[in-house]
Amino acid sequence: MSYTQENAGTERLPERFLLKWFETLAVTALFVFIGAWNRPDDPFFLTGSFSWPALAPLLVALRYGFFMGLVSSLLLLGTVGIAFRLTLLPGGEFPYVWSTGILAVSLLAGEFRDYWERQADKLKASNRYRQVRLEEFTRNFYLLKVSHDRLEQQIAGSSSSLREALRRLYHEIAHANGRGLNSETGDLMLQLLVRYGQLQIAAIYGVNNDTLVEQPVARIGNFKDVHKQDPLLQHALQERKLVSLQSEYRQKLEELDTNLLLAIPLITSQQTVIGMVVVEAMPFFNFQPKTLRLLAILTGHMADIVHQQAHISPEADTEWQQFRFQMDRADCDARDHKLPAAVVHFSFASEPDAETVTARIRQLRRGLDVIAELPDKNGHQLAILLPLTDELGQTAYLQRLEDDIRTHTGKTLSELAQVQSLMITGKTSASEWLSGFLKGEASS
Repeated sequence: MSYTQENAGTERLPERFLLKWFETLAVTALFVFIGAWNRPDDPFFLTGSFSWPALAPLLVALRYGFFMGLVSSLLLLGTVGIAFRLTLLPGGEFPYVWSTGILAVSLLAGEFRDYWERQADKLKASNRYRQVRLEEFTRNFYLLKVSHDRLEQQIAGSSSSLREALRRLYHEIAHANGRGLNSETGDLMLQLLVRYGQLQIAAIYGVNNDTLVEQPVARIGNFKDVHKQDPLLQHALQERKLVSLQSEYRQKLEELDTNLLLAIPLITSQQTVIGMVVVEAMPFFNFQPKTLRLLAILTGHMADIVHQQAHISPEADTEWQQFRFQMDRADCDARDHKLPAAVVHFSFASEPDAETVTARIRQLRRGLDVIAELPDKNGHQLAILLPLTDELGQTAYLQRLEDDIRTHTGKTLSELAQVQSLMITGKTSASEWLSGFLKGEASS
């Protein structure tokens, strides 16, 4: 039968109580009997150089504390008193000084023992408290770790995670060698998709005229070549959007013969499919709408980057071309994924004003902001694209710019430039709106 530690300690209390009294009586009696056996005429060594029976209350006090030391001392002194009355001790007077010394030694030893026992009890209690706190901390740590992992999974498609993913995307892929979809860009793209989607078995194929090339440009895991007539793959090519088992084919599982979990077209903002990401395996907790949405957004930006590298004309204004590409992608993201974005147009009356405001805008530029001067020979115009920025974020950005310009120039933004803005919702083309300024037709 098992008992808790508290119940076991409670059951041992009577045993410890009896043992304590038995040892006190036994040790005291033992020293008295030894003295009587060794010196029958002076069993308490009253006339000797040292009173050996004094060790009895001393030992008891050191073992059980003040009270039991006092009991042992009183037993010893009581025995001395009885022997004195029976005239069994030498001398004619009761040894008061000897008795006082016995009491002092035993009580001091008992108090010393009790003091350090209290200190030890405090340390034990403190240790028990810290042990409990440590166990609570350990439990809370693992609960927090699990909660953190779940939170990471839940925010996989949030704007903050998406902003960081896009920043890393443009930093790594935009500087890859070669033009178009090749093995190097494919490997970089696949690594980013693995990072944010936890893909386990996947590959990237090139697409020419809506037909997959024979071999993938990049693969990960034990990927086996996919059949070109795979129904999931063909449906993704026809629909020109991400297709997964849990979306379009949820109600067609009986007709579905595929080893793929999802297929993601690499489709540019001009609706040109340049490649296909096919996934055979990924963690179950990542196979959810938020993660798939993030992957779809990333692949769209990847397609535009690869398309830009292959089609940007070196004779034209590279900055303006990249701005147009990014603005078209913002239109697609707003239309397909409801991602907010804003375009702000600045028109300046003089070149010094343009240089002043442009310098402050570039100083306040955020990681994903795109800035370009409009190719207008009749005036000075500047545009800035604010991806993943809603109307409140656009207002906050313009307010920061206003404060910064006032701090550095002493003038307001309206004194230096005419400012107009457009929220990109997918309903109105930002490119057409911005082209109106080049033709002199745009209105606020």
